[in-house]
Amino acid sequence: MNQSSSSSSENTTGNKPAASRNNKKRRRLFAILALMLGLGIALVGSEIALRCYVALRGWTPNCYATGLVFFVPHEQAGYTLRPNLRLKSSTYDVQVNSRGFRGPEISTAKDDLTQRIAVLGGSSVFGYLVGEGKDSCRLLENQFNRFLSKSPNSDFGSVDVWNAGVPGYNLTQSRLRFEADIAPLQPDFVLLYLGWNDIPLLLSDNPNSLDRTPPAPSMTKRALSHSVLYGFLRYRVFPPDTPKFAPPASSRNQVTERGGEAFRDEIEKMLDSITAAGARPVLATQVMASGSASLELDDYLGSSPEQVAANRKIGKWLTNCVREVASERNVLLIDCANEIEANTETLGDAIHLSEQGHKLVAESWLSGFSKSRPSRE
Repeated sequence: MNQSSSSSSENTTGNKPAASRNNKKRRRLFAILALMLGLGIALVGSEIALRCYVALRGWTPNCYATGLVFFVPHEQAGYTLRPNLRLKSSTYDVQVNSRGFRGPEISTAKDDLTQRIAVLGGSSVFGYLVGEGKDSCRLLENQFNRFLSKSPNSDFGSVDVWNAGVPGYNLTQSRLRFEADIAPLQPDFVLLYLGWNDIPLLLSDNPNSLDRTPPAPSMTKRALSHSVLYGFLRYRVFPPDTPKFAPPASSRNQVTERGGEAFRDEIEKMLDSITAAGARPVLATQVMASGSASLELDDYLGSSPEQVAANRKIGKWLTNCVREVASERNVLLIDCANEIEANTETLGDAIHLSEQGHKLVAESWLSGFSKSRPSRE
């Protein structure tokens, strides 16, 4: 009898530590779940509060994550503009149509009385620094149609101008996107206002080693870009380094023989693609800080006199090359770099046009087109 009682007492005593450990585990699990629930509620609350804030400001929820919301993958070019993008913030006012062009929707039906001008290039065409309707393409369309309304003998009645510029695009990407997405829309003219983003190609001793079709941001980052909270934390609280819109920071950089040949070859391929699509190519030089004789833009070109001089030389080579190719191929050239002074009134940085710059570039384009008297053949 005593032996049985002793054994029962030992079992009861042995179970107490086990029960105590289980209770601690449950309490710890409950605390973790409560913490996660509290964190989730805080995140959802912060997201809702920020969405209300940006809505009151008249901004779109993607206003902080601009670097991620612009782009989606493109099978040929690596990435392209997100169709139907709407972005508004204190800095940006951008609308992208269903075709991935900045601006309003375009008609897919070919109208014999309307001429179509597609403008290709990078962010200088896209118009980072100006609001909706103030980029060179929209201004050209408006000015061209006013011009035509006063020209009853014109061969066509109106003009549609497509802003097909994509920030960061080089010549290769512009050509691949043109062949895949723009050529099927049967443009009548294709205006090329580009070159700056090909400077890495110009400076390369091994052009074939360069990745000419970089990818879009990852799916995870693109998904996160829809969160106002993520955009606020990532790009306002912990912002990345501000990009410098200037060639590589070295006074030793110069156009290489192989790089220069590769660049000219890319222009030739672009012109051939345009011609094969039944359109007429038009080349335009870019307004760039490197083309200014004034010292006021030197800060955009480097931190030393040697670096500024080297980068001016690169920019001038690029501009002269465009002029030479236009002459050799008998392609219409609109020499914006020669007609428009590069200064703080026309440029917001080394390459991006101000509102006044876009206005003057549109006028230069219109003058070039009207002088050439484009008509259907």
